[in-house]
Amino acid sequence: MDWSGPVSLQAFQEDTRHMTANSGDDHEERSPTQRISAERMHALYDLNARMVFGLHGAEHWFTAGARVFVLGRSHDCDLMVSVPVASRHHARVIYRKGKFVLIDQSTNGTYVRLQGNDEICLLNGEELPLVGEGLISLGRPVAEDDTHLVSFTVPH
Repeated sequence: MDWSGPVSLQAFQEDTRHMTANSGDDHEERSPTQRISAERMHALYDLNARMVFGLHGAEHWFTAGARVFVLGRSHDCDLMVSVPVASRHHARVIYRKGKFVLIDQSTNGTYVRLQGNDEICLLNGEELPLVGEGLISLGRPVAEDDTHLVSFTVPH
């Protein structure tokens, strides 16, 4: 196959199917699919799971069934944080496999301090599962006197 230009999905699939069929790896160990309980499945995909964000004394709840919660400077964000170093759609939180996950999508980074831990800086699409309680700062390091810090709590 010529890989020097754009490749159609169909051509790619046909070529890789041909490579796989001729790989000679017919002795691949096949393990049985593991079964998990209905309770565990419910915990992984519980659309009623909730977490709360706090800003300026107000609570903003995110329920997993809502699919995404956006933080940023724009008026159409779920939580608007009016700081000049924040991007319009700075970060988002999704619910994936039983965890709330913060994803940076900003220019200046997203700073997170989980309770009892050091600060973490997320850049360029990096992700962090949110657990327990903590603070989020958009575009600048966490400072205790910052009135635009976002608090969060993920109930157990």
